[in-house]
Amino acid sequence: MTPTLQAKTRRMNSKPSAGFCTPVPRRASLPLEVAAFLRERLRCGDWARQLPGEIELARELQVGRNTIRAALAVLEKERWLRTASGRRRELLKEVKVLRPKLEKVAVMLIPLPWHTLPPSTLLWVDALRSRLHGAGWQLQVIVDAAAFRRAPAAALESLLARHPSGVWVLYRSTAAMQRWFDKRELRTVVAGSCHAGVKLPQVDTDFRAASRHAAARLVGLGHRHLAVLAPVPSLAGDDESLAGFREGAGAAQVLMLHCRDSAGSVMAALRTVLKSPPRPTAAFVLQAGHAATALTFLLQQGVAIPAQMSVLSRDHEPFLRHLVPEPARYERQPEVFAKKLAHLVTALGDGVPSKKEQHLLLPTFVRGETLGRAPVLIKNR
Repeated sequence: MTPTLQAKTRRMNSKPSAGFCTPVPRRASLPLEVAAFLRERLRCGDWARQLPGEIELARELQVGRNTIRAALAVLEKERWLRTASGRRRELLKEVKVLRPKLEKVAVMLIPLPWHTLPPSTLLWVDALRSRLHGAGWQLQVIVDAAAFRRAPAAALESLLARHPSGVWVLYRSTAAMQRWFDKRELRTVVAGSCHAGVKLPQVDTDFRAASRHAAARLVGLGHRHLAVLAPVPSLAGDDESLAGFREGAGAAQVLMLHCRDSAGSVMAALRTVLKSPPRPTAAFVLQAGHAATALTFLLQQGVAIPAQMSVLSRDHEPFLRHLVPEPARYERQPEVFAKKLAHLVTALGDGVPSKKEQHLLLPTFVRGETLGRAPVLIKNR
């Protein structure tokens, strides 16, 4: 069994999950296990008329296409499905859909498949699902990249038609998406920060305060030349982080660099840092994955950490605890984040006015081993 399918099986066996009625049975054969997994999704009504294509299913379950074909063949023999030439497999009319009895639905939109989400996100989503289920709610997670494009109106209208009574939870949402929900005055909660001009209920880490604290701490250690590595494209929380860092940096010089989500892009930014006169003595990295790349690349280049350069990560992921030296960072509590989100979702579902509540949660600073006083002299390499 693949790690992704194992994780899905464990979650379904441990607690009720939106979209699934019963746990996935364990089978000796991978195609049979995939067939059992798909069978339960059919019973719960995850697909109304047609199944997704083989490639899409293989990507979602992280198994080979031949495994998907074998699993679908099992379901065809059981008369769950039928194959039409040149078309996706269709559900047979006699299939009786067993939907969960939960009537209140929270619809969470995400831009990427489950297996690409950060572990810290999966932790608070699981906690949110559990809290909502305890309150009689179903959390349905929908992956729809079209909803995150520059012009998302058509995709969002289609989603709204399919879920007219849901409370919407937006994760990593764009400005265009947030403005669309705000203008329509739909029941919406932002799991993150609102973009400029948007007044939707939100729950997020107080990135501005954390970043202000980060800059002040580095300045307090004597660093006067600082570098910031920010992701591209940026989210509203990233913009707040940059503003807060500038506030905390005061008169210190700040070199702002932007990185795409690849090790090569982060390394290119760090080469710029190492060649800059005067060379920064501390780097504030917004994303945890970028911080791991920065730490290992700088050590590879012979830069002593923290003797020659300090590294501080704004975000936390569990894997950072296993790095040597352990990065300094800011850690948020998934349970607290989920509790605030669940409160807003259920309040909106019960018709309680949101008053545009905005909950900003202060993270915990983890000292780590990558912060030190600024060196007296740094020579350009």
